[in-house]
Amino acid sequence: MRILIAGAVVVLSLSLANPARAAGGYEIAFTPFLPVRALLQNYQPMRDYLERELKEPVTFVSAPNYYEDNERIRKRENAFIVAVANTAYLAFADSGYVPMLRPRISTRPMLVVRKDSTFKAIGDLSGKRVAMSDPLAVVSMQGMRMLREAGLSPARDVHVVHFANHTIAVNEVLAGEAGAAIVSDRAVLQMSPAVQAQVRKLVIWDKGALPGIVYLASPNVPAVQRERLSRAIQKFANETAEGRALMEKLGYGGLVPMTAREIKAFEPYGARLRAVLRAG
Repeated sequence: MRILIAGAVVVLSLSLANPARAAGGYEIAFTPFLPVRALLQNYQPMRDYLERELKEPVTFVSAPNYYEDNERIRKRENAFIVAVANTAYLAFADSGYVPMLRPRISTRPMLVVRKDSTFKAIGDLSGKRVAMSDPLAVVSMQGMRMLREAGLSPARDVHVVHFANHTIAVNEVLAGEAGAAIVSDRAVLQMSPAVQAQVRKLVIWDKGALPGIVYLASPNVPAVQRERLSRAIQKFANETAEGRALMEKLGYGGLVPMTAREIKAFEPYGARLRAVLRAG
């Protein structure tokens, strides 16, 4: 099954075999780093603009989880994808996807706690539950390194629990079920103002800075079609009022071309993701 994000409705539909274009238009698949409805709300202005600019239907889709998302990319089922860094690397290195665009501002893993908590340092989390997104997410992999570098063993000193996306992980903190969450700083910006008002930043891991998302095209997509979509997305993000507003909301600062050389820098995280996927 694939989750379609179209108009103001979220529905389920059977997965297509190998679509370069969906129903005569463009289909863009998002890694499920946020709940589907949040992705819909955030990216609806882009979808509306692309349909006007390209004069063709534009459909946004998402997989139910990170594993299924990576499987679809491995099989080249998605013509265009918006993927997190480690998934983007495997799409490029193993499946031949062509990098298109990335945000100007990088994403960093961030440890957040409730605003009214007494935690002052990451070491205060000893004996506590720490919530993270899907274990296949690059930020979750970085989160494990953050804990170890702070002298906390994920197996001994803290209890790490994983959830489907960043929003659910943060909600565990707000509900008092976890002492902290390690999530993407850009993902927190995309959460509701009510959620943001209830959490505070404890640690940002600056050395983990990476492009939060990468736009890529399947090698099955003709270059002219790939370039046409890339130009339209850049124009929306960088030159229109609604696009600049969306980029500010997402914390991306606009979109710029992504090169193969840049994406090769994600190799350590891609290698770790490859190993986990192969191990099942």
